[in-house]
Amino acid sequence: MGNNRMISIGDRKLFISISGKGSPTVILEAGLGDVSEIWKKVQPAVAEFTCVCSYDRAGQGHSDPAPTPRTCQDMVADLHALLVKAEIPSPYVLVGHSFGGMNVRLYASRYPQEIAGMVLVDAVHEDRDIGFEAVLSDELIRRNRVYLQHPDRNSECVDKLESATQLRAARRTFAFPIVVLTRGLPDEANPVWPSEALQQVETELQRDFLKLSPKSSLLIAKKSGHFIQTDEPELVVNAIRQVVSGSL
Repeated sequence: MGNNRMISIGDRKLFISISGKGSPTVILEAGLGDVSEIWKKVQPAVAEFTCVCSYDRAGQGHSDPAPTPRTCQDMVADLHALLVKAEIPSPYVLVGHSFGGMNVRLYASRYPQEIAGMVLVDAVHEDRDIGFEAVLSDELIRRNRVYLQHPDRNSECVDKLESATQLRAARRTFAFPIVVLTRGLPDEANPVWPSEALQQVETELQRDFLKLSPKSSLLIAKKSGHFIQTDEPELVVNAIRQVVSGSL
C-alpha cells in the first residue's frame, strides 16, 4: 500500500505502511485481531490527498510480539513511540475501527495537542458489555463475563475489563471534529445470542460518541456490516477527507 518499514520502539519492532504526502497525517487503527491490510481499500485513496499510515500492533501481522495481557494503554504507548521513532509529525487525524476506536480515543485523551480530528468506524464503546447485560439472560451474562475475565480467549490477549476502565477514567470532550460512522446492516440472527437486541445496544452507544465533541456528526452506512471500510470504503474515505480539509 505504501512505504513499508519495520521501526524499532526499543526492544521490539513494529510494522508501519506510509503513503502519500501532506498534513494532517491520517493514522489508521485496525480492530481486534486485524492488521494493516484491512485498510487496503481506504489507504490508497486517502494517500491521494494527504499522508496516511497504517500499522500492525504488537504480535499482529509483521510486528514483534509484546508481553501479554495487553491493554489499550499499552497499545497507545506503542503507537506514540512508533510515530516518534518513524518521524511522523503531528497533527494527526485518528481513524479507529471497532476495538481500534477505543485505542484512538485513549490516544486523543493522552495527547490532545497532537490531534486534528477523528473518524470512528463502527467503534466499540467502553460501556458495551454493561449495556449487553441489560438484554442478556443470566446464563449468557455468566458466559460473557468468563470470556471478559480471561484475556487469552481473544485474539490479541487484551484485558478488556482493564481497557474499558482506562477509557472511562480518561473520558473528556474534544474541540476537534469527529465523524462517527455506524453500520446499517445487522449481524445474522444467532440461535443463542439475541443479535437484534445486542445490535440496538450498540447503536445507542454509537450515538453517545456524539458527546465527545461539539463538532461531531453521525452517518449510517446503510449497505455495511461491521467492516464499513470493506463494504463501503468510499464513506470512510469521504469522512477522512472532510476532517482533513476542515469542511465539517
